[in-house]
Amino acid sequence: MKNFVVGNKTFSLIENLVQLLICILLTTTNIFSAYTGGQPAEFLQFGASARAMATKAFFSISDDATAVYYNPAGLVQCEYKEISALHTELFPNTQTIYDYIGFVYPTIKYGVFSIAINQLLSTGFEKIEIEYDPLSTDIIKIENKGTFDDRQVALLLGYGKEVFEHINIGIGLKTIYRKLDIYTDTMMGLDVSCLVTGINTHFPLLNIAVGVKNLISTNIGTEDKLPIIFKIGVSHKFFKRITGTVKKESEQEQEKYYYRLVVGLDLEQNINSEMKWMLGTEYWLMDFLALRLGFEGLSYIKETTAGIGLRYQQYSVDYSFAYHDLGFSHRISADVKWGKSVKFDKDAFIKKLVNEAIARYTAGQFLEAAKVLQTAYQLDPNRKDVKKMLDTLLLVTAYITSATDEVKEEHQGIRRAVSALIEDDLTTAVNSLRYAYYKNPANKPLLQLLN
Repeated sequence: MKNFVVGNKTFSLIENLVQLLICILLTTTNIFSAYTGGQPAEFLQFGASARAMATKAFFSISDDATAVYYNPAGLVQCEYKEISALHTELFPNTQTIYDYIGFVYPTIKYGVFSIAINQLLSTGFEKIEIEYDPLSTDIIKIENKGTFDDRQVALLLGYGKEVFEHINIGIGLKTIYRKLDIYTDTMMGLDVSCLVTGINTHFPLLNIAVGVKNLISTNIGTEDKLPIIFKIGVSHKFFKRITGTVKKESEQEQEKYYYRLVVGLDLEQNINSEMKWMLGTEYWLMDFLALRLGFEGLSYIKETTAGIGLRYQQYSVDYSFAYHDLGFSHRISADVKWGKSVKFDKDAFIKKLVNEAIARYTAGQFLEAAKVLQTAYQLDPNRKDVKKMLDTLLLVTAYITSATDEVKEEHQGIRRAVSALIEDDLTTAVNSLRYAYYKNPANKPLLQLLN
């Protein structure tokens, strides 16, 4: 496992962001707690998978193809191309169908992209036409006009990327189309989120997530507005289990593992309703069998959920049930991953860039080498070896950008010095710089670097 420390400035920024969101949560709770009830596009709170429904507190966990629904910053945790799908009748004999299908496409250079469709469809509503007597207002005739449907469909687009070491951002765009009989309207919203995967060496498995749903929204053909929703979540993993090794292109073997237990807690504040909390856990009893339990509440426990998960290689099937005021409801969902892990592809690509940078600075092209390493570091801000090489070259290029002459002994000495610096051989680096300066005492930048 890698050891890491989030810098003091970064940690302070995270701390301030969390404190601000907590203040917002508490403040909006006092202001708007009286206004509860149905909200526009409330079906987007019904859940996107049986796993997430059973666990409940999924905001900081979001590590599968439902992340675009829960927390787009969590998309960075998806290594494979992945599809997740759910289809269920919300309550027996209600003719209310709920669907979700999401797709994740991770890339080496550009982050992780996702698209999903979420639908709530209620059918079989009786449609009648009533004719009144204009004088007495008595009903003259009631005519059956058949049935009509209530359909709500959301198209979700998501993007996630690691921008700093262990700090990930996500953006989600949603378009919601509603049709009730012959009447239609559209709403759109923007979600933003941040996921911190670990704080320091004492809590490397702690996830902290903050986000705002519908930060910006608009509507067409309706006066309904998507409510702003503030969210904060924490989760922690326990009990690492190694299941084997994977051979990378470098011929090195890397552990293949997962964590048997994860525990999460979410707080959510819709500005038009009371603040609610979610608490949940997932425990892998065996490599192929998971047990899950979750709770959701306001000032009381509103809903209790539980479920199981089965997985085999890249396939998984999940089941959950919930008990609430309306009785029991059930979910079944499936998930499949395929292709090579983008993490291994990324490692191979970074290795290629590092080798290119080594070839460049060995040839005296220090500035070009620094640019190549900058690209490698942006791909994976957790690579401390790349960061160290980059910092060394940035120090060198502040004084000397190149030393490519194959004949000049001065340039030969500078190239040896830079290679020695990167290899932490300070004695050779200093002696080589002194030799280069001896060959050309007029080189003032070289003297500044030496000092």
